[in-house]
Amino acid sequence: MNSKKTILMLWMLGGMMLSGLTACSDNDDEVTVKPENEVTTTPDDGVKVRRITITETEDAPARQMLTRASLAEGDGILTASWTAGDGLTYCNLSRTNPMNYDVYSGGLTAASTAATSQFTGDVYCLAGDYLAVVYPATTFETNDSYTISLTGQNGTLSKLATNYHYVFGKATVTEVTETTANATIGKMKSLLTVCKFSFKDKNTGDAIPIKSLSISYSTGDSNNGKYPQSATVAIGVNTAQNDVHATGADITAPLTITASGQTEVYVALLPTAAQSTFNFTVGDGNGNTYSGTANATLVEGEYVDATGLKLTKQ
Repeated sequence: MNSKKTILMLWMLGGMMLSGLTACSDNDDEVTVKPENEVTTTPDDGVKVRRITITETEDAPARQMLTRASLAEGDGILTASWTAGDGLTYCNLSRTNPMNYDVYSGGLTAASTAATSQFTGDVYCLAGDYLAVVYPATTFETNDSYTISLTGQNGTLSKLATNYHYVFGKATVTEVTETTANATIGKMKSLLTVCKFSFKDKNTGDAIPIKSLSISYSTGDSNNGKYPQSATVAIGVNTAQNDVHATGADITAPLTITASGQTEVYVALLPTAAQSTFNFTVGDGNGNTYSGTANATLVEGEYVDATGLKLTKQ
């Protein structure tokens, strides 16, 4: 019977480390390493809670540094750090629980408010396994995909960082003992683009207070005037980390941001494959509505300062 064990994850600007408390087991059978990329659904006595260290093997380029939870903007640059209590989730991509075919998954919690922090949680793994590590914390129904939401944003950077700054990493467990394991991971990646918007009255040049903001695509097809409300992230065991992307879903209406009248709002949007035309409609809370369009190519993991966009009063 396995006792509960804790993982400690150490994140650094160029990397991430998970470590934790050990756990013991009354099962002393020899650990068997399965072939790479094989998803195991039959009993495997080698799977148990282990102390794991995950080391990031690549330095993240400057424009891809948005791989932390708390975000701060200054001088047109967005920086990131962890906040104590931030929640993450891991999911074992390589196997499911043979007793009920549920996925091996669990929560991780940040211990410190800093650019470098430790994280605690429970992990089940075996050598050769692949682990998805995601922020913010989520629920995995399967180990080949999960869903993220874009709705409910309020235009503040703090809520975006807590609820919509989706980060993904894929770790490989390289070796295990009875109670410990080592793994490597490429640089974590942000799945969305963080945008800062502000708007001006095209006729007067005055800044427009933002009480509501509606964003949609100009596509000329059935998706015209709409925007994805959620996205699916495919993370199968055979999918490389660089090939993991968010694919828009539930394209039924514009994306609506309910703000509090500030003149600048932060919004997490899906990356685009090429330049796209976006429609913006702003309500100022005083009965006035403004609208306009802008062209942009949004890149995964980047920060876009799109301020001073000119809208026409309706």
